[in-house]
Amino acid sequence: MQARHRRIVSDSSPTHRVCEDIGIIVPDSAMTTSPLVLPDPRQYPSLRPGTQLLDYAYSLLGAADDSVRAQWRAALRATMDETLEREDLLRLSVALAMAPSREVYRTLWRALRDSVETVDARHAVVFAIPLVLVLGSREAVELPGQLADVEGLNAILRDGGVFAPDAEVMLSGRLLSPDSVVDITPAQLYRYTRQLADAARGLPLDLHAAPVVAREEGVFLRYLIGVAMQNPGAAPAVKLDGEVGAWGVALMKFLGEQLGRPGATLFPIARAPQSLMQALVTGQRTRLEVALQVFASSAIRRLRDGGKEPVAVVSSHENNEIHFTVSAGEADEVKGGFVWPLGPQDDVAAIESDFRMLMAQCQVGDVRVALAVQPAERNGVPVFLYPADVAAGAERNSRMNGY
Repeated sequence: MQARHRRIVSDSSPTHRVCEDIGIIVPDSAMTTSPLVLPDPRQYPSLRPGTQLLDYAYSLLGAADDSVRAQWRAALRATMDETLEREDLLRLSVALAMAPSREVYRTLWRALRDSVETVDARHAVVFAIPLVLVLGSREAVELPGQLADVEGLNAILRDGGVFAPDAEVMLSGRLLSPDSVVDITPAQLYRYTRQLADAARGLPLDLHAAPVVAREEGVFLRYLIGVAMQNPGAAPAVKLDGEVGAWGVALMKFLGEQLGRPGATLFPIARAPQSLMQALVTGQRTRLEVALQVFASSAIRRLRDGGKEPVAVVSSHENNEIHFTVSAGEADEVKGGFVWPLGPQDDVAAIESDFRMLMAQCQVGDVRVALAVQPAERNGVPVFLYPADVAAGAERNSRMNGY
């Protein structure tokens, strides 16, 4: 699978030059020839409760033809609308939690987004820009939780064609933490989409700005939330799910000027606007992608500075996590690694493919994958695999000895 991101190179990054000159990795089909073998550790319910949402999702996936598929899609939409109108979040959460496969979960998720976001009449589009901040500083530093120049922020997106020229759109300059955004429920979004009368006032919620506090190096996720008023038959007021074009460079420079602090290096990475629900998924995935690259590049640099050649090991674990280590082929005094907690929509094959691509660009030729799902911990300590645990050229087919 190809990676879902582009190359971004910056000498101002606290990681300096990632793998000589690599920032966010470049898709390259020539680097994906290795077979993808990492197992998915997620366990799904073997029995499903008799709920209409799950029953309709099953029927939609198993429909024999387009006509039948359309009937089940309409039935699922009607039931989802009723669930949101009644604010029956328990019913919704049970259906999502009890989905017996990733395919069923994604079917429910698409139906949920369709109910929340698709309206025939004039309506509000609640959207967000996921913002990943790679920050480095020798001293403790705090970045503000509010952009001072909100008009300048909106002008960049309007000039870049992200906002339609005459559309009623307003993007807030408040940096929100993932926790505060997650607290906005689908039922609230369903209501706001249909009831908000203008964009200027934003969401009727008391959302607190979240400053970024760090020392040394860190990767942080924040969201900028906006509202656009969409008229029937008109061009999109805001372009969602698009590419980050030239406006992305201007936005990166703007964010650096607005948020930067003396003595700190800041590398802001903004994704294109998405509906708020999907932006939550994209933001978390982007933060993990960037944090994994920072971890790997730092480990590779440390090893090569010491005259050692790095070996990468990837393993799946019983608590729905993927663990990564980058260490020397021989004994390495530095233990530990990077943990990727899997979300319901994460694609394990894509995560493995992206990591192999990153290692190829970093000229790490020895990447080992454990073929069996491993324990989460031993004696209360998270389990990480190292080169001695997975033989070179033959991925490990069994769990570690002693488990």
